[in-house]
Amino acid sequence: MTKTFRVRMLPARQGDCLWIEYGDPQYPHRLLIDGGTPETINALQDRICQLPVDDRRFELLVITHIDSDHIGGTLALANLNLPGLVFGDIWFNGWRHLPGSGFEEFGPVQGEVLTSWLDAPGRPWNERFDRKTVYVPDEGLLPFKDLPGGMRITLLSPSKKELSNLRPKWEQECRKAGIDPAKPPPPLQPPPPGFEGMGVVNIDALAESHFKQDTSEANGSSIALLAEFDGRRILLAGDAYSPVLLKNIQRQAAVEGQERLRLDAFKLPHHGSKANLSKELLEKVECPRYLFSTDGTQFKHPDHEAVARVIKSGGPHPELLFNYHSEYNKLWDNTQWMGQYGYSVSYSDEHQKGLLVDL
Repeated sequence: MTKTFRVRMLPARQGDCLWIEYGDPQYPHRLLIDGGTPETINALQDRICQLPVDDRRFELLVITHIDSDHIGGTLALANLNLPGLVFGDIWFNGWRHLPGSGFEEFGPVQGEVLTSWLDAPGRPWNERFDRKTVYVPDEGLLPFKDLPGGMRITLLSPSKKELSNLRPKWEQECRKAGIDPAKPPPPLQPPPPGFEGMGVVNIDALAESHFKQDTSEANGSSIALLAEFDGRRILLAGDAYSPVLLKNIQRQAAVEGQERLRLDAFKLPHHGSKANLSKELLEKVECPRYLFSTDGTQFKHPDHEAVARVIKSGGPHPELLFNYHSEYNKLWDNTQWMGQYGYSVSYSDEHQKGLLVDL
């Protein structure tokens, strides 16, 4: 029997919501990486409710970080209390997990609301990390965890430095929202709005454009994962910093005795932002498929520079996969460019149910 390993990028507007299945095609194990924007709950709920009540188990839920386009749909899901929905473990770094914070209970509104849900009796929270911080130490082997059914998850981000940098921002946003740091977090309720708040295209020039690194503290704290099953692997980068990913990709490649890290697919960081995807990072992976999760609204991702870097530095004949056929993405469906640069493109179906990628 051929084992399945597939990723569906659900329609999450400018965010991420990744539904992963692996193992027996009839009775697969499941992971959920982020919940997208609050509006994503419609697609996510529909997909969960298609499952029998006794088959609504996910081995792992990962909330990569506190930005609204990753956490919003997760909070909406928590409010639904869907029958039978179970998570074997939930990875999320709350205020208590930021270096120097101890166990005080305060932070940005959405992180605090999620904390209320995670603190419920019997709910697993970072269990595979002994309920402590999910992070990558500066030395030694990268942390990895084996899930039921044979899935291995290797952590690539964040480091303690990035988590420490988030701490003052977390406190500042909490105080702006009127939350008293001395009091317990607020009860679970629908999340408020998030706080995250081209002319002629020259692919060669865009690919060689100067890389200016992302400096968002929330993005720096993002959990990034290497998911491996049955000899296949995908890098799920959240909104992680490019230098952090580069460093830890090099560490993992060295352990494997390789110059570059072999991948079957790469869900690109920060929806294809030019500030999170460097040429140097792309040159350290060997990968045929690159996933973009965004419709281009609000932040107009993916940036032209990032896509051009993939086309020029993503290896021979890279395939660009988009979960929306939006005005920001359809630009790359250009026969002349594809012939000249040797890449191909795929988009979500016309019903916008997300893009399914079989690894």
